[in-house]
Amino acid sequence: MEHHTSRQRELALPLKLSNARALSLKQSDLKPVTLHGQKLHGIYTSKRHTQTVTVPQWATQDPLWWALFTQLRALTTGRPHAMVTGNSAAYLRGLPVKLRPQLDIAVPQHAGVIKRPKVNTFRVSNTASVEKAGMRFHDLGGILSIIARQEPVENLVTVLDAILGPWRRPAEMTRAELEPLINSLPRGPSWSTLKQAFALARERVASPQETRLRLALVRAGLPEPQVAPPVWIERFGRFVHPDLAYAFAKLAIEYEGRHHFELTDQVLKDTERYYELGLLGWTVIRVTSLHSFDSVVVKVKEFLGL
Repeated sequence: MEHHTSRQRELALPLKLSNARALSLKQSDLKPVTLHGQKLHGIYTSKRHTQTVTVPQWATQDPLWWALFTQLRALTTGRPHAMVTGNSAAYLRGLPVKLRPQLDIAVPQHAGVIKRPKVNTFRVSNTASVEKAGMRFHDLGGILSIIARQEPVENLVTVLDAILGPWRRPAEMTRAELEPLINSLPRGPSWSTLKQAFALARERVASPQETRLRLALVRAGLPEPQVAPPVWIERFGRFVHPDLAYAFAKLAIEYEGRHHFELTDQVLKDTERYYELGLLGWTVIRVTSLHSFDSVVVKVKEFLGL
């Protein structure tokens, strides 16, 4: 799980030629904005016209995030009805989706589509939005409605698990709060897909890999493991929370990313935690990206005698 911090970064703001003149900017101060290799007609940036933007810490290390942010900021300039939605909005929010080459924009049903290459325009009845960093974002319900048209159920579960957190940020809402939001969305095939995903979504999941591992175990016919159950460690004076567990069998399953194997305090914490769990009779299965989920299923079945 990553730290929930943010940083500020100076960003050149997209503007129209008329705005540039009002700001006393010369033609030589302006740089045309391109989108997928093509100039956006009448949209420019200038080093003399900037804004300080607050972004999450993880985004500062992701060049794709900045490229997407800049493209969408330019694309929506001068389009007051345009809202960033779907895959594009999910990626900027830090939800676990694979970035698509198309930019997803929602507009009211009466508005015209944006006729540009690699831009998907969705006419929507739900126009609820929030403004962040100079852009209008579809509200969470609207974003989920569009993503449900684009992603299979398992991918949607990882998105919902991330919303229920913690992953990259504290949980945005509880499961009890998410359910009425989903129920309020327009009915249709995408709503049915979203409902299927919600039935499988859980709170306290710390990474998309843990989601996929949990789903793989259930798909293999195993009982669903608990997510982050509390285990009291007397020496620590606190609870520890294995990623996944079968508490009745004292079996913990930990999905460990790269940082668990670097020579940092994390390694010391891991070894101490596993030692204390061992003293309490727990067995820990450690899983990395090198392991196939099938191999984990085999181990769990053997351990549980299934």
